[in-house]
Amino acid sequence: PLVTVCNHTSCLDDPCLWGLLKIRTVLNTRKKVRWTLGARELLFSTPFRCAFFSRAKAIPVVRGDGVHQKGMEVALECLNQGEWIHIFPEGAINMNDAIKRLKWGVGRLIAEAQVTPIVVPFWHEGMDDVLPNQSPYIPRIMQRVTVLIGEPMEFTDTVEEYRRAKKTAMEARKQITDQIQERFKELKEETRLLHSKWR
Repeated sequence: PLVTVCNHTSCLDDPCLWGLLKIRTVLNTRKKVRWTLGARELLFSTPFRCAFFSRAKAIPVVRGDGVHQKGMEVALECLNQGEWIHIFPEGAINMNDAIKRLKWGVGRLIAEAQVTPIVVPFWHEGMDDVLPNQSPYIPRIMQRVTVLIGEPMEFTDTVEEYRRAKKTAMEARKQITDQIQERFKELKEETRLLHSKWR
């Protein structure tokens, strides 16, 4: 199983960032396309949106309902079937410069999957120039976007250590989430430096 995580700065993050994938990879099989978590009140608010985002492999979650809600159970089951889950662990579009405190749901999925997934973090800069987060919400072309894919993170030893020590699930979730948060800080600085060189 695979979990990818990245920052969230624009409504176009999810559809546009996967333009990095080779088109034949996406078209060959639906199984190779990621599942992702999406806010139910935004993505599943009408029958049309429900149908559209379900086909796009989005899993509805309710903000504030915690790490044990139905959408998280569905995501965990996808991981247990060897699928790929993409998560924006900030939990919403971040319109500020500071990294938000990451939600513990990502830690729960990693800690409780039957096989500890490989976690690939990445950071991007410039998507909020492609689609600004203020009115008028009109996409702009010819904007620079920088994406830096980090080294895979391995949590098998961390999960095993917590199981041996019989520590609580909450402690495991927090430890894993904190490690991803620290990696985000490093990737942010590296990506910003790269992005500035291309301006």
